[in-house]
Amino acid sequence: MRFGRGLDVEAELERLTSEESAVVVEDRLKLQRVADSILEYLEGRRPRFSYRLDLGALTEFSRSVLDVTRSIPYGSLRSYKWVADMIGHPRAVRPVGQALSHNPLPIVVPCHRVVQSDGALGGYSGGGTDMKRRLIEIETGQTGLLLESDTGESRRHVRFLLDSES
Repeated sequence: MRFGRGLDVEAELERLTSEESAVVVEDRLKLQRVADSILEYLEGRRPRFSYRLDLGALTEFSRSVLDVTRSIPYGSLRSYKWVADMIGHPRAVRPVGQALSHNPLPIVVPCHRVVQSDGALGGYSGGGTDMKRRLIEIETGQTGLLLESDTGESRRHVRFLLDSES
């Protein structure tokens, strides 16, 4: 699932179904419920999604990373190291980042809540670092967070948010 302006829906459907024999069925009622729940999230009225997810196509490691990531509370940040510790692989920080980069359901599986220990935002599979920053700002009520290439005050601010949740 990808988000963003200018998203080519047809190309995205082709990408998602190119290696599988799949039939896309449009259920407008279900689609409207999902759209409404995402709008509620963006308005701060839905802190958690309760959808049943099929992550069966992922490795056991990736599923464990996404399961732990789903447990991070709304408005909280955790580090890639924290996720690695929680899944019992404390040295697997980079593989955790790789698993999150392949998150098939950004926002629903809130990988935007995972940042680097030094306060840098890290990547985001759901629309890049600018989208990650915006989602963190929505959830924390903080504004003016800068992108990962920025240093100083922005990283200190993210580190403060990260440390205050530990």
